[in-house]
This record gives sequence, structure tokens and C-alpha cells, in this order.
Amino acid sequence: MACWLQLSERMATWILCANLWGARLFWYGSLQGEPERVRFARELPRPATRTQFEDFRDEDDLADVDSPREWPEVETKAASEYVARLAGQLERDCENGTFSSLVICAEQHLLTIFQNHLGACARKCLTGTVPLDLYEANESDLLPYVREIVGRAA
Repeated sequence: MACWLQLSERMATWILCANLWGARLFWYGSLQGEPERVRFARELPRPATRTQFEDFRDEDDLADVDSPREWPEVETKAASEYVARLAGQLERDCENGTFSSLVICAEQHLLTIFQNHLGACARKCLTGTVPLDLYEANESDLLPYVREIVGRAA
């Protein structure tokens, strides 16, 4: 798989915001003298996995169910497979020198899975984590978290 970002975005801090249904990659840094800021890089969709929630055609169908729940085993398996795929790509990009530091934002149970799957290089570049589902956050929402983590690491 190719690197997730372009050469001009290399050696920045990467911010991965993941949840069970997908991930979004951002980067923090500056280009040609601009101030440092968070920029959206790309969407990283989860590979298709048939789950109970995906049996519902739309939110109206889902609203008719008292308490829609995934089987914990199915959710854990889907999360582990997806996180392993993301962690593998992060490791390859880290080994290629694509980023200098990494911040992962995800709910605590996903952070635990990430910590179990990160390779040595990505683990060494892991600057910090945010135990929140920030998948839908925009650049300005992420900036305070990233500045705090990068500031502590400096």
C-alpha cells in the first residue's frame, strides 16, 4: 500500500482519529513558513465487514429497535482487524520516515487495541493519545489537543 500522504506533508505530526467505523488522518505542521496548524489528509474507511448494525437500511429502521447492539465478540473482532490494518500501515510509513510523531485519538478500548498492534517504529513515534472518539472532529477541534500533546513532548 502506498504512503497515505504526499511528500510535502512528510515529517509532520500525524493525527489519526479512529472509531469502529472508520478513521480520518490529519497532519500537524507548517508548509513554507506558514504557522503550524492541523490539516485534513484523508479518510481511511474500514473494510467491509458484515455486522448487525449494517443489517439496518437506514436510521428509521434502527430507531424501531429498542436497543440495537452488536455482539461484543463481533465488535471486538471487527475492531481488532481494522486496527491491525491501520497499525500495519502506520508501521510501514514510520519505517519509511514519513512522519516524525504520531497522535492517536480513539475511545479507550480502541486505544488499547492500537497499543497491542503498533509496531516498534510507530510505538517509538507515538507522542500521545486522546481517549475520545474525535472521528468527526474538524481541524480546529483537534488543534488544542495536538498543541497540548506536542507541547508536552517538546
